[in-house]
Amino acid sequence: MHISLLSNPRQFLRGLLFASLCLAASFAIGVQTAGEVQPIALIEAGSPARTGDVDGNGMIDAQDAVIILEIAQGYRIATPEQLLADPNGDGQITVDDALRILRTLP
Repeated sequence: MHISLLSNPRQFLRGLLFASLCLAASFAIGVQTAGEVQPIALIEAGSPARTGDVDGNGMIDAQDAVIILEIAQGYRIATPEQLLADPNGDGQITVDDALRILRTLP
């Protein structure tokens, strides 16, 4: 059985119009939201974080090193603010960051 697409031109045109509208709408939504997505390391919190102050208490202390180790070992997930406070500025929280903080403590 062969069905021609042009056997009912009105139905074909409605389907074509509907498909075109769906395509245009999905493209418009995709373009609108794609510009809003940013890598987590580039998200800026309200104020610049102090390098090494991952707990946000205004001081760099041993607690920051503990939090960094917990993040590095997977016990915590780093927040955008914690990534901004990354001690060596590479955008990743690693054991090296905790060592860097511990070396600077009195």
